Amino acid sequence: MANLPEQNTYPSGIYQIELTDPVVGGPDGISNVQARQLANRTRWLKQIADEVVEARGEGGSSLAARLAGYDAFSPEQQVSILAGVQEALGLGGLLARELANLRGRVLAQGTVTIKNKHVITGMVLTKTEIRALHLSQTGDVGTGISRAQIDGMIVSLPDDDYHVSVPSNESDEARTYFAYLVNTGGVSYGVQIDQQVPDTGLPLYRIEVPANNTGNSLSAVTLTDLRVIQATNSWVASYEPFASVAFPDTLPAADYGVELEVEDATNIAAVGTLEAYDKMRNGFKIRQTGSADNVRIRWTLLNLRYQ
Repeated sequence: MANLPEQNTYPSGIYQIELTDPVVGGPDGISNVQARQLANRTRWLKQIADEVVEARGEGGSSLAARLAGYDAFSPEQQVSILAGVQEALGLGGLLARELANLRGRVLAQGTVTIKNKHVITGMVLTKTEIRALHLSQTGDVGTGISRAQIDGMIVSLPDDDYHVSVPSNESDEARTYFAYLVNTGGVSYGVQIDQQVPDTGLPLYRIEVPANNTGNSLSAVTLTDLRVIQATNSWVASYEPFASVAFPDTLPAADYGVELEVEDATNIAAVGTLEAYDKMRNGFKIRQTGSADNVRIRWTLLNLRYQ
């Protein structure tokens, strides 16, 4: 992978990539104009920073040590030297700000995963007389069938006594766990409990386990329903999966463009259309129209109003 060529110049402005500009790479490509201009500024400022380092002299730990002999200079010479040092330090601060802008705004890029998962019916967890949870369609274990959309397909689970065990808590502080539906190997699916939900898991319940809760009784344990229930509706899908993207730095305006690239999915051919929407200065959202799940997307901001 080649690096952009750099010149020891300081461009007076940074080009704003427009929505109509094509995405073109290469040393002279429009997508690299901003980065090349900032790279030139950085190279120019780096030369100034090198001069500051050189001013310390060999073995000098700081400029203060280097300037300790100022008394040997006349007052006019001291004023000139101090003015030069202040200018160099100011340019060093400008260099740091330019680098921060380069990382946080001009080269803003990242990845996000859209989870196309929801409960169609059931997936109800209820307490038992031991340290375990029932799984059922209605809340009462019988002959019901729970169904969910996950990993790009519909998964069915029959009602099951004591389907999953609740962890005990021997610590002096309460602990939070999550019950989630996940692939347990091959074509098998089941509910598991852990302190975090993996990207491939469908959250069902939050489980609050009090401190020193180790007995068989779950009476003090709290279950909070987190299920997103979306019943099938003929050919119309009213559930639109999305993901939110938060910026590390606030942009000067929200009129930026976004380039979206699918890196992975359970079925890339079923991703459908991707759309960036709800653009704000501190982030935006991405939604998809297809049935694919675990869609990992690389996003890149375009035509930033750099200031």
